[in-house]
Amino acid sequence: MCLFLPPALLSGSLSRQRDLMVTSSGEGGIGIHDIAVLSPSRLLVSDYTNDTLRLVDSVNGGVLSKVSLPGWPRGVCLLGDGEAAVALPNVCKIQFVRINGDKLSLDRSIDLKSRPMSISAFDSSHLVVTYRFPGRVEMMTIDGRVIDVVDNQKAGKQLFQYPTYIAFSNTGDIYVSDSITRTITQMDRTLHITEPFTSPMLSSPRGIVSVSTDQLLVADSDSHSIVVLNPTNGTVTPLLGQADGIQQPEAVAWCPASKKLYVGSWNLQTTVSVFSL
Repeated sequence: MCLFLPPALLSGSLSRQRDLMVTSSGEGGIGIHDIAVLSPSRLLVSDYTNDTLRLVDSVNGGVLSKVSLPGWPRGVCLLGDGEAAVALPNVCKIQFVRINGDKLSLDRSIDLKSRPMSISAFDSSHLVVTYRFPGRVEMMTIDGRVIDVVDNQKAGKQLFQYPTYIAFSNTGDIYVSDSITRTITQMDRTLHITEPFTSPMLSSPRGIVSVSTDQLLVADSDSHSIVVLNPTNGTVTPLLGQADGIQQPEAVAWCPASKKLYVGSWNLQTTVSVFSL
């Protein structure tokens, strides 16, 4: 099924391409919790089921390399100089992974005091991390020194219960999804909250990705849909649903160079769904 995309995203149609295999021969399904676009031909996929990070060929499909991690991987983000960072909640760590061509290998790690859920790179030397128990968002240096934090006490209200994913816009705004409060919270570079967004279409917001200043794509797991949030006016509109093969979406990633949208599910999948403009 082809859907018309909002003009601000890109005029045209969105068509489903053949799904990408993200497992090797003989493997079962994996729980995909995040996807990062390394290049138009390479993806990083966090495999929660087997405690691995996978380098996937996003043109032909297939696993080029995978590395075993010391815990369950959830959020993953790219850093400069061929490096990625992965949030490992069950061991309270951020694990850094080297990317050398088509080879992944473990690098250093940072020990944390609580469980990180999602992670994003603010710039080459700063990370923004979400936590549960209690729910909060921290900005830290690349070596783990906490610079600032926003939580319910600082916000003066019950803002976070399960802050799940982070996205940055090209203007530097930060967006955090919370699948329990059913909100998307917008913050500026200083972690000052500028706007919390709610909508009946946000029943369980998970993975988020900024496409433009007025287009945020949100994976809504419980409604089996991908929706578009416009932060400039707060409107939420449907983009993809079950008729397009969307089932319990967890992770979304956008490649501006190839104009492809990647969607992954935590529900033991062997493929990532690919939609092309």
